[in-house]
Amino acid sequence: MSKAFLDDARAKFKESSHRIESLFNSYAKSKGLNFTSLLILELLYDENETYTQKDLCEKLALPKQLVNTIIKSFWEQEYVELKEAKDRRNKNIILTDKGKSYTQGILHCMQDAEDRAWECFTDDEVISFVNSLEKYAKSFERILRDHVNIR
Repeated sequence: MSKAFLDDARAKFKESSHRIESLFNSYAKSKGLNFTSLLILELLYDENETYTQKDLCEKLALPKQLVNTIIKSFWEQEYVELKEAKDRRNKNIILTDKGKSYTQGILHCMQDAEDRAWECFTDDEVISFVNSLEKYAKSFERILRDHVNIR
């Protein structure tokens, strides 16, 4: 691949990535949240997973203080409760019924918009897009870990 081709692809990828992130950020703001709070709610809403503050920090690559501030705010609004985890030094963060109802309303609109955007693609295009993005992410991560020594 030529440098010009890669430069063009990189620019288009970054522009699209930033536009999508900006849309999520604008949506979060329209719901009185910030983007990070929206991400945390989305993770907590998944009933197949439980998360501690440490888990959220690692999964989202966020500082402990930021996650703590967001969880504390959700706790004060009675959206989450803290339950003892296997490791007693940590607590599982669980959405309360009030938190589930609140989150469902927020995520429903966002997921509906995402679903409608995906409907512009054929099944094969969706599979190709997702597989390509996963391949890029794994390759980029491997290269950064090997050559730049990130964790």
